[in-house]
Amino acid sequence: MKLTQLRALSLSLIIGIVITSCGGGGSEKASEGAEFDEAKSQIISEIDAVIKDLPPPSEVPYLLMATGSDYNPNLINPLDNSESYASNVTKAALNLGVYTSDIGYLASYEKTQESLDYVSSCQKLAEALGVASAMDLELMSRFERNLNNKDSLRVVVDEILNRTGDRLDALDQMHIAGLVLTGTYIEGLYISTQLIATYPEDLPAEARNLILEPLIKIVIDQKPALDDLLTVMNSLASNAEIADLIGDLNSLKTIYDGELAEVVQQIADNTGDLVLTAEILANLTAEAERIRNSFTNS
Repeated sequence: MKLTQLRALSLSLIIGIVITSCGGGGSEKASEGAEFDEAKSQIISEIDAVIKDLPPPSEVPYLLMATGSDYNPNLINPLDNSESYASNVTKAALNLGVYTSDIGYLASYEKTQESLDYVSSCQKLAEALGVASAMDLELMSRFERNLNNKDSLRVVVDEILNRTGDRLDALDQMHIAGLVLTGTYIEGLYISTQLIATYPEDLPAEARNLILEPLIKIVIDQKPALDDLLTVMNSLASNAEIADLIGDLNSLKTIYDGELAEVVQQIADNTGDLVLTAEILANLTAEAERIRNSFTNS
């Protein structure tokens, strides 16, 4: 029950914060123009595509947990740096996304109190960015009170989405949406690849590979979300922070389009002698770690 509920919250935070960050005032006259409305609709559609292609935050860790692997607190971004992030818009937005994915990992292991602590830090970062209405205190209190009531929690999540949707009226903060989405994607990829790379080696290689194979496939299947994210970011490339991040995302795309493309084709062809091992993801794992650490270093 708690896993499903906290997973639902983490997904709602991705959607709610991103949509709210699109609001911000100062562009009311521009929003009246058909061209502006069309551009707004297009970018919103692109963001929605990213969200739909992102794997559920708890999918990989939940599957790994089912194999008996212990929870690893070293994989998530500690809350120690959250206050320093708040003073920098780019860091605040990126790590708002990072913490959202961390909630998914915590939820997989039913770390309820820790999840709530991360929700609280997300609220503070959202306040620093001026998008706190996605998670106002009253709604978060209702969430906490209804942890054991699935139906009531659904009502709370729906209200978060409705409130943020009502405020979708400008593009002047859209780059924040791109930063949040990037943080969410990179942290999810980082946790996924690290869980695989650090899986205990006390099993025979054949048994270990058999356990890791479906997890490796999930990582490989994160490419469509990366392509969608790059579409969003390229639409916002006039922003300096976004332009810098596009290079990092393209480095991941190069790996997916290069060495992993052959693996994808072999999977599609159902090649009988294909063995998926953690080594297949070595370069992707290293690059995801590099990018993620550049986000989280204070």
